[in-house]
Amino acid sequence: MGSAVVIIGTLIAATTYVYFSLHTLTDVQRQVQQFQHSVDRLVILKNELLLNRDEASVKALHRQIDSHIAAQLSNPFNAQTHAQSALINETQQALEEYITHLNTLVSLLTRMGLNEDKGLRQHFRAQAHKLQELAEEQNNLILNNEVLELRRREKDYLMRFDDQYLARHRQHYDAILTLIERQQLGNNASRILKSYGQNFAEVVALFNRIGVHADEGIRQTLRQRESRIEDLLQRLDIQYTQTQIDDALLAITATLVVVVLVAVVLLAFLQLLSMRVNDSLTRLHRQIRQVMDEEDFSSRTGLDGRDEIGRLGQDIDQLFAFIEELLERLANAQNKLVEEAKLASLGSMVSGFAHELNTPIGVAITSQSLLKDQLSLLKTDFSTGKLKKHTLSALIDNAEQSLLLLENNLNRSASLIDTFKMMAAQNQYDKEGLFNVRTTVSHIMTSLQSEFDSAVAIYHIDIDEQLEIISSPAALTHIITCCVRNCLMHGKTSGRTLEVGIRVKEQNSALHVFIEDNGPGIEESLLSKAFEPFITTKRHEGGTGLGLAIVYNLVRSNLDGQITLHNLPQRGLSVHVTFTPKSIQRG
Repeated sequence: MGSAVVIIGTLIAATTYVYFSLHTLTDVQRQVQQFQHSVDRLVILKNELLLNRDEASVKALHRQIDSHIAAQLSNPFNAQTHAQSALINETQQALEEYITHLNTLVSLLTRMGLNEDKGLRQHFRAQAHKLQELAEEQNNLILNNEVLELRRREKDYLMRFDDQYLARHRQHYDAILTLIERQQLGNNASRILKSYGQNFAEVVALFNRIGVHADEGIRQTLRQRESRIEDLLQRLDIQYTQTQIDDALLAITATLVVVVLVAVVLLAFLQLLSMRVNDSLTRLHRQIRQVMDEEDFSSRTGLDGRDEIGRLGQDIDQLFAFIEELLERLANAQNKLVEEAKLASLGSMVSGFAHELNTPIGVAITSQSLLKDQLSLLKTDFSTGKLKKHTLSALIDNAEQSLLLLENNLNRSASLIDTFKMMAAQNQYDKEGLFNVRTTVSHIMTSLQSEFDSAVAIYHIDIDEQLEIISSPAALTHIITCCVRNCLMHGKTSGRTLEVGIRVKEQNSALHVFIEDNGPGIEESLLSKAFEPFITTKRHEGGTGLGLAIVYNLVRSNLDGQITLHNLPQRGLSVHVTFTPKSIQRG
């Protein structure tokens, strides 16, 4: 008890320490994530400023710096080590430098002009407009065209920042300057052009200082600072995480040491305790094993002690006595149920058979009686000399029809009797042997080919050619034959070719046989009664209702398997036979 208290107390203390360490780690990670989020937001606003170059982007950037970034700088992380303190200072310094470069970027963009109506861009546009007005006043088409080309190259460069457009811009600038001097347009035109050139050159210089591309100028410097800040934050996160993990591991190690020491003491105590109860447990185990091997619940453990093992032995003795009595009662009940089931099954079968046999025999008796009356009439007319040709012809026709009807119904009766004998005598299917499943099924389907041709139906087989089993080939043959004939009789539909499929697959040492068709299926109300004798929907076409009943008996009695019947989702019926052969091989 004392050892358990020590272990539990140590575990609680260690768990508490680890919890607070991880909680602190979570807070630090949250601070680092917030810092990183603020910097990321600042980078996004910087990129929006470079893209839009408007006052709204400048204001958004300043708001981010004044609110979130200033808060991050005023509330630094709590350093736990000298290395962490140095890393925090380095991160803050890098962020301050980044903000300084951002302010420089904003200043340069403002100097350049956040739109065409401000800054240097407004100045050189105004000078260009003055040149155009001067050309229009003097009706100087050449000067006007050159100014327009100058403006086009100006816009091409400001949109694409390609040096070839800058060179073309310079060519047009020099051409206008030469034109002004050659045509003596005056000092005012020359002064306007030079003012335009100076302002445009300063804008180009500002663009170069800012960076035309991301890897140039201030933009490159900002990207380097962004990467530096991200790297510092990652290092800071790693250092904080490693510190907390080290502390947690130290606490866990100390806890494990205490637990191991206490566990050693407990193991020694348990070893002494196990030696005391080992003999009783061995005796109890031996007695239970003997009962399991011999299935003799009349034996007893003989343990009568007052400790836990003794009480357990007494409980087991009582359990054995109860099981012994229960098994005896179950055996008696089982024998009674088996006998009742046999009698009920036999009575149902005989009753159904008698009902089915009564119809053809009744028709045969009627035909025989009619034939007898016709013969009596024939004898009377013949003896009195009143027999006429048409009377004799009519009597012969009636006799032929009666004989045909008598023959058909006697044949049907004989067929019913043979089927009944087949259901009762199943020993002919008990012979087992090794056979190839696909070959056997192929022979069955070949023998039924004429019936498929008559029904205008087709079939397909999906069976592994190497599959061989040890079982009853006669039983399997009769099962598949009955099921296929059942498909041919019940699966035909107008306007649709009947397809019958035979699939066999092996799973968990069992064989699964599927006989399926694409017919109309079976009514749900008949699914539960389909395997009962004399259940059929084709009685008017010669169906006896004994086919599936025979199949059911063969599957259960000869193959010791299971058979189920269900409708397919896309229309059709599936018979699923499952049984476990004595052996499954691959040829």
